[in-house]
Amino acid sequence: MDSRLKQLERIRHAALWGGATLVLLLGIAVPLKHLAGQSGLVTLMGPLHGMAFLYYLSTVTSNVTADDWTRTEVAQLIGCAMLPLGAWFSIGLVKRKAAALAGPAA
Repeated sequence: MDSRLKQLERIRHAALWGGATLVLLLGIAVPLKHLAGQSGLVTLMGPLHGMAFLYYLSTVTSNVTADDWTRTEVAQLIGCAMLPLGAWFSIGLVKRKAAALAGPAA
């Protein structure tokens, strides 16, 4: 596999982890804290999401500096990380970038 495709795959995986941890945090842990008074899951998921988010940002910044990413694409990748389901939008962008890199299917 081409090294640029591997970089795109890393961004995709980082987006999945960041998005999944955010959904778990906001969809399960926070409601449990406020509705059932159980804050233990927030204590666990908060730092996990923080680490996943930082990993995503570091993966994006280290990979987009080496490739031909536009400012708009980089802003979309970072902006999507701020939205609860935004990771799936950034995955779409990464897939389109990978398809363009791979060229037309034979």
